Amino acid sequence: MQLSNSSDLSSTGLSQANLVSSVLMGFFCAVGVPGNIAVIVIIVRWFKKDNFTVHLMLNLAASDILCLMTLPVWMYNQLHGWTIGRSLCKLISSLAYSSVYSSLLTVTLMSVHRCLQICFPEIWAKLGKTGERFLLFMIWACGFAFSVPAILTQEIVQRESKRECGRITSSDEYRLVVAVLETLLAFVLPCSIMVISYYCLHKRVTQKALIRSRRLTKLVTRIVVTFFVFWTPYHILNLVELFAICLKQSYPGSSGKVLVFTASLGDIAGSFTFINSCVNPLLYAFASRSLRHGKSDYDQIIECM
Repeated sequence: MQLSNSSDLSSTGLSQANLVSSVLMGFFCAVGVPGNIAVIVIIVRWFKKDNFTVHLMLNLAASDILCLMTLPVWMYNQLHGWTIGRSLCKLISSLAYSSVYSSLLTVTLMSVHRCLQICFPEIWAKLGKTGERFLLFMIWACGFAFSVPAILTQEIVQRESKRECGRITSSDEYRLVVAVLETLLAFVLPCSIMVISYYCLHKRVTQKALIRSRRLTKLVTRIVVTFFVFWTPYHILNLVELFAICLKQSYPGSSGKVLVFTASLGDIAGSFTFINSCVNPLLYAFASRSLRHGKSDYDQIIECM
């Protein structure tokens, strides 16, 4: 996730991209923060407290709130520049990256949890409450670990007529490494785990169980589709940037134009990834109403097997 692009662009293109990105981020913040707070209130008040799925939903809402609360800072950064110092640039970048990765890891763990609880219940049962708490801790630990590059590489950079908190992209080698790591850690790895988990899930669950558990079937589909829809554009730009850098020596003119194009759309595509944090409350909380009645979708499926 690229919070701010430090590549050189024309002033007109840059202003338009910043304006669109800022409007989107403002909307996502205004919608997503109250929505996720409502999820936490509803879960704490009505849902079963000893259910691991509920703990994951709370974890997801908390990480989404932290992520969305940084958006006003990035809006100001894009429109007016960075005026609050280098230390806060690194700190807020780390908070944004770690919360995004924690959200992604939570979604991924949800898919693994569903798969193991239904296909291999004896394996999940061995974890116990201590194991579940450890997994929740590891989500945040790994999220912070994945955000370390942000602490190291986010700096105050000169962009057109103002200074911004952005990523240093001075060397092609560095840009290649960052693009590859982001694509692998934030897209390929979690997406592969989700697809494998749901493939195993659908192979294990009988057709009768699927019919009787329509809510889970719809939720599973929405999880994968939402992840693909809102993260694919950003990572497509990452892949295009990778190819452009690799072909820079052979086709310098065309490669340069492609890099300018990806840079101009990077902020907009990055802002769209925040939609996940807005729709997560609908996907994971309000769609799982059965938890409120003390009986999970997994129990309903297992009864049918």
